[in-house]
Amino acid sequence: MPSSVGFDPTSLQGKLQAWLEEQLPDAEHVTVAGLDAPKATGHSSETVLFDASWDEGGEHHEESFVLRTAPSGHTVFPTYDLGQQYEVMRRVASAAPEVPLPPLRWYESDPRHIGGEFIVMGRVDGVVPPDRLPYTMEGWLLETSTPEEQRTLQDSAIDTLARIHLIDWEAEGFGPLLDRPGLGATGLDQELRFYEDFLEWGRGDNPHERFYEVARWLRDNRPDPEPAPVLNWGDARIGNIIFRDHRPVAVLDWEMASIGPPQVDLAWFCLFERFFSQELGMPNLPGFAPMDEVVARYEAATGFEVGDLGWYTVWGAYRYALVMMRICQAESIAEIEGFPEDDNVATIMLDRLMEENA
Repeated sequence: MPSSVGFDPTSLQGKLQAWLEEQLPDAEHVTVAGLDAPKATGHSSETVLFDASWDEGGEHHEESFVLRTAPSGHTVFPTYDLGQQYEVMRRVASAAPEVPLPPLRWYESDPRHIGGEFIVMGRVDGVVPPDRLPYTMEGWLLETSTPEEQRTLQDSAIDTLARIHLIDWEAEGFGPLLDRPGLGATGLDQELRFYEDFLEWGRGDNPHERFYEVARWLRDNRPDPEPAPVLNWGDARIGNIIFRDHRPVAVLDWEMASIGPPQVDLAWFCLFERFFSQELGMPNLPGFAPMDEVVARYEAATGFEVGDLGWYTVWGAYRYALVMMRICQAESIAEIEGFPEDDNVATIMLDRLMEENA
């Protein structure tokens, strides 16, 4: 995906240094160096790593930072609100210090500095289970972790999700931040409408009739009564967590945050474990617990009764298929054999889940 900052290390270094000098008006000898734009950073935002040093108050400071900005070319989502993402993370950090987040340093809304809004966070050392290729096929979690360590990672990830859901989202002010009354009365109403609009916006010249059929089924069979809402992380999966010693040290990627039933996040979490194993024809990690045990652990941690996740699993697969539709439309992805826009592993999984639940 093309970088929204048009990543040119020399040019961006000067712009970031000038910007950082504005953020540190009492500092001297401000220097920015070591810029790097890692390729494996997902599709919904762009990431630039950089180091900075400065002198202030008689002390020398050196820090490593992560800059995140929205892509400017082909985008996955219709809009990006980095200010909202920053505020969601800030409020989570305040409301639940036990949920590990990257150190938040600055949100910059003025595009004049580097060409778009951006977030700057402190860099967190650790490792992330890979998506490409998935952690069930290669990488540190499969190749060097014991089954006991794998189970520690899975358990600690679901415990972290439980802590997010236990935040008193109304008291902490998430309601006004995430409410979109123009899309519906409840958080789930709003999410259903958002992704219906997403389909209209993102389909291009392809009618994607199968997606419309699923959207109608989701509307007709939505949970009634709707469970009490919680703060939904949105992209709740181990691939969005930095781990150290197989325990979370930073929860990432809050662009899909919303208010809705806790089953939305839990089903998404379970869906990706199914996707990276069963749907790809791979055995799950030997240390990972089956999904019924994952759900039981979540229920014990939250006190919530989850019930049947069937509808929510289809809902997650539908959203994932829509996201994959957009990713496959990007020229660099569409050329990969096995990932056509219409029939890829995400749409095949959605079809299978519809057969299981419809």
